[in-house]
Amino acid sequence: MSDSHSISATRDNERNSTAPKVALIWMAATMTASSLPVGVLIAQMFPLAPFLWVVLLASLLFFAVGILSIPGFVYGIPTMAVSARVFGKPFNKFISFSNWLSQIGWQAVVLVLVVYILRSVLNTYALVSPEQSLYVALLIAVCADFVVPIIGYGAIVSAQTVGALFLALFAIAILIWLHGGEALTTVSASGHFNALQALGGISLALMGGAFSWTMFASDYSRYIRRDSSLTQIALWPSLGGFVGGALILALAITLYVHGGIQVGPSGITIAARGLGNTLLYLGFCLFAVMGLLASNFLNSYSSAFSLAVVVGKDLDRKKFTIMDAFLATLVGIYMLFIAPSFWDSFQTFLDLLIIVAAPWTGIMIVYVLMDVVPEALHGTGRQQKYGTNVVILGFGILVTILFSNNPLWEGLGAQWLYGNDISPLLGAATGALLSMLYRFISRPAERGAMDVRGVKSKAPNIAE
Repeated sequence: MSDSHSISATRDNERNSTAPKVALIWMAATMTASSLPVGVLIAQMFPLAPFLWVVLLASLLFFAVGILSIPGFVYGIPTMAVSARVFGKPFNKFISFSNWLSQIGWQAVVLVLVVYILRSVLNTYALVSPEQSLYVALLIAVCADFVVPIIGYGAIVSAQTVGALFLALFAIAILIWLHGGEALTTVSASGHFNALQALGGISLALMGGAFSWTMFASDYSRYIRRDSSLTQIALWPSLGGFVGGALILALAITLYVHGGIQVGPSGITIAARGLGNTLLYLGFCLFAVMGLLASNFLNSYSSAFSLAVVVGKDLDRKKFTIMDAFLATLVGIYMLFIAPSFWDSFQTFLDLLIIVAAPWTGIMIVYVLMDVVPEALHGTGRQQKYGTNVVILGFGILVTILFSNNPLWEGLGAQWLYGNDISPLLGAATGALLSMLYRFISRPAERGAMDVRGVKSKAPNIAE
């Protein structure tokens, strides 16, 4: 990949990747410590949920990223450029801009998590005073965030992949050491599980997992060789995301249950005693920080695709990676020193992120399965009704807002569900169902129009 964020189609000589390699990219993207607070919130907010099933089902829904990888392979363009084919270029600029802002938010969250992990290590070994540890950790994290873009994209991808593989090994070792299976299958104090809380847990996992990645799915599949099958394009990213997402969520919940992650108004602390072994503790912290820093670079790499769609031209990668790092640093400082608490900021960010992403995901899945795949297989395309798709997205956004529950507002739908937030599932379902309903209703009219055009085209011959 070059140093430009190209919104034009990739050339055949640029397609030198394979679907299994992309699976590693997605495993590395999901196998980072950015999911630790998601797992903590699931354990805190939904104590009656069956954690094992929440982890497995939420990770299984990464198939949405696999499906939305298909257009990138077929057309060779990034996800937000594909989105313009469904919603039209003018409105798609709004979607792309909101997507860019969400990535700035993720980069800020990642920066804050790096600070918290570094602070934990500094305090554990008394390397500096407790009063200084936060500031020293922030200085190290910010310097690393700005140095990372200089290294280059290829080195970052390699570093993140290696870091993710080592973090996966540490995750497995910690899960075995702490008997993670018992923590994930422990029955709650009431002696039963709650289905509504299970849906809430899955929804929260989707906010921080699969649905936070769907808007970037095609950014990497566009470099896969053309001799790959559509099944491979969808399967390998799904598999990579499933493995990485399931491991890190299971680890987060297990660490929280065993005290390896301690939470409070000051954020997250990774406790050495909770991991029970110095080697596991230092190894986990080291590769968590490495993975987070590499993840921040890839976040900015993808976010600049969205910004390129907004401005309508290619952007220099390194310049805009540095710009994103600067903006994310400002937001991260706000979360650390000004916001009432990290947890309120994080939960609000997740809900704001999903308002557009969830219904957009549902609409785009239908578009891929009913339009892109038939076009790739049979060469039959369908003209998109931009206005209709925008209206459907608007309904999906409204449903998502009504069923959302966060520190800023509690929607009427969330109140009906006793405060449980399942807005991602409902938003995506609304987008998908309304899209399919419109296609079902409009199909007879389209066939009639085709018949009329056919009759008109034959009329001169009949007259002759």
